Amino acid sequence: MPTTLHRGSWRAMGCSVVVEIATAGGRALAGQLLSDARRTIARLEQRWSRFREDSDICRLNRAGGVPTEVDPATITLLEAMVAGVAATAGAFDPTLLAPLVGLGYQTSWEAGRTVDVVPPTAPVRRGTVEGIAVHRRGSVVQLPPDTTLDAGGIGKGLAADLAADRLVRHGASTALVSIGGDLKIAGQPLPAGWPVNIVHPTHDEPIAQVAIGSGGVATSGTTLRRWTTTDGSEHHHLLDPLTTRPVAGGRRAVIQATAVAGTAAWAEVFATMLVVRGEPALADLERHGIGGLVVRGDDEVLTNDAWATFAAGHHPARSGA
Repeated sequence: MPTTLHRGSWRAMGCSVVVEIATAGGRALAGQLLSDARRTIARLEQRWSRFREDSDICRLNRAGGVPTEVDPATITLLEAMVAGVAATAGAFDPTLLAPLVGLGYQTSWEAGRTVDVVPPTAPVRRGTVEGIAVHRRGSVVQLPPDTTLDAGGIGKGLAADLAADRLVRHGASTALVSIGGDLKIAGQPLPAGWPVNIVHPTHDEPIAQVAIGSGGVATSGTTLRRWTTTDGSEHHHLLDPLTTRPVAGGRRAVIQATAVAGTAAWAEVFATMLVVRGEPALADLERHGIGGLVVRGDDEVLTNDAWATFAAGHHPARSGA
C-alpha cells in the first residue's frame, strides 16, 4: 500500500494545532493516529496549563515547597526547563510567572479563564529552577519555596516533540506536529525535507523558508501576546529576566525570532534567547549548530550561517541542542 499524507487540525493550548502524518497503513490507521495525537496534546495541556487549577504546574506553584506528586511527562518538562536555563545562561527563564501576572497577564487567551495562578504570598522576586528536586523514583517534585513556573512556549514545543515521536512509534513513517507554530518533524525524512514557511510578524507574508528532514522549529516574538492594562500601559508576554519587565522595543530590537534545532523544545528555548538577548545571540546559536533568524523593529531580517544549511535543505536538524 503506498504511503499517503493525512492531516488534522484543531485548537489546544490556546492556539492552532496542525498534525500531518505519512503512513502506509491506510485511512483507518491515520484516523487512529490523529485521534491519539489529539488526546496526547489534551493530556499534556491538562498537566501543564497555568490556567487549570488541577494541573501539575498549578499544584506545584501552590505547594510552597512541599513535595508534590506529578505526571512523568511533567518531570520531562521540568528537566527541559532546567536545561534551557543552563544552555542560555538565563536568557530563557520559566520562573517569571509572578512578574508576568503582576503586569496583567492573568487570563487565558483561548477561554477567558482566570485562576489563582500565583499564590497570594508569592514574593515579587521570583525563585529559581536550580533547587528543583525529584524524589521517589521520579514521581514527586519539590520546588524551591519561592519558585512559581510557567510552561509557556517550552510547553508547546515539548508537547509537539512528545506527540510527534509517539506518532512515529505507533505507525506513522513521518509526522509533523505544530502547536502555535512550534513544530516537530519526526520519523523518516522526506526526500527534499519538509518545507516550513516563516511569516513576517506584522506584514503577514513569508520572509523565509526552511526544509527540515527531522527536528524542531520555533518562533517567538513580542507581537504575539499583547494587552493593555487599566492605566493604559501596553505590555507583551516576553520578559527580560534581568529586569522582569517586557523586553524593550526599538528599531534595532528583535521583535521576532525563529530557531531550528533538534527538537521543538530546544528551538523554543533558543528563539526566546534571540528575542531577549537580541541580534548578537545569533552567534551563540551558531556555536551550537542551531539556525537562527531575527526580524528587527526596522524590518531588517538577519540570519546566522547555520540558517543557510536548513534553508538550502541539505541536512536534517540535529538531534541535540
